[in-house]
Amino acid sequence: MKNKSRSSKGTSIANAQKKRQKRIFYARVRAFLAIVLIVGTVIGVVQFNKSLERPLSVNAENYYQIKDEAEVDDELLEETESIDAVVNIDNINIDEEFIKYKIAQPKLRSEYPIDMIIRSEYAIVYDIQADEVLYAKNAEQQCFPASTTKILTAAVILDNVSEDFQFTAGDELDFVHPESSLAFLNKGNILDLPTMIDAIILPSGNDASYVAAANVGRVIAGNDMITTEKAVQTFVDEMNRVAMYVGAENTHFTAPDGFHDDNHYTTVLDMLKITMYARQKPLLMQSAGKPNKYATFVSGEEISWENSNKLLHEYSDCYYMYANGFKTGMTDQSGYCVVATAKRFEHDVVCIVFGAETSDVRWNDTIALLDATFVQIRNREGI
Repeated sequence: MKNKSRSSKGTSIANAQKKRQKRIFYARVRAFLAIVLIVGTVIGVVQFNKSLERPLSVNAENYYQIKDEAEVDDELLEETESIDAVVNIDNINIDEEFIKYKIAQPKLRSEYPIDMIIRSEYAIVYDIQADEVLYAKNAEQQCFPASTTKILTAAVILDNVSEDFQFTAGDELDFVHPESSLAFLNKGNILDLPTMIDAIILPSGNDASYVAAANVGRVIAGNDMITTEKAVQTFVDEMNRVAMYVGAENTHFTAPDGFHDDNHYTTVLDMLKITMYARQKPLLMQSAGKPNKYATFVSGEEISWENSNKLLHEYSDCYYMYANGFKTGMTDQSGYCVVATAKRFEHDVVCIVFGAETSDVRWNDTIALLDATFVQIRNREGI
């Protein structure tokens, strides 16, 4: 009996030890799981906070960042709540060529390959293929563009209407200053798109500029019933918007024709950027290169225009055989101005001369700069 008692006592002790070991084991497991849960929670919180700081991942295809590159209107700000928003390109009405051009901007330097003294107050020369400014004088100083404004006027027209669009002259002709250069349009005249561009560029028609501004302004506004004054202002607002987009940050226009206003100004560097954008418009390039045009309006009237750019006229003492555009301008305040384009040795060149005292000074400075530019290109290319 004694041995049996001892055996039962030993069994009880062993069972008690096993139960104790199980309790210890389960306690350790629970402690381990608790630690894992705490660590997991901490890691989750940290990752969540990091995700709040990380920019959202978006598919950037067909989208463009417009931060710090343009004015954004209040309506767009309300929709995006931030100027840093990524905006679909369809919402800002800019074609792919526009965006491609924004990638490259002509840059000024402290020294230039062409060292020349000219009499005009402002000038810049740009080799497009080399993406190089070859000459600059007061390129960032504010000046008045006169009718070279119409380069942007024509570009904005082509941005906003189709090839079959027709322009009808109306009350906007009353806005034209009596001392303006004219295409001799009358109320009721109807012009197609190529003829309107020619009327603006060749004779530098201030009347044509206002007719186009009123017609296209209503298209931009999406309302044919707005007043003529409002339509023209809508068009001018679009000119300033486009100027900002192409990087012309020191430019402000108050009218589509360039007739003098103290608040209508630019720089030759800005005008270079505007011209580079305008050159992407084939119809505008064709018009700027025409020495003259015999036109028939849709409404039946006939007229002939001569380009004010003497570089294009073979009979002119200012003829330049490599010139192919672009636009002249002149007011008492601006002096004589020209945006001249030319091509030689497979290089396209833009030469802008503003603020010349006389017409002869304008042409002499322009031709001298173009000659020096092509000498520079020939020597550089080893032609």
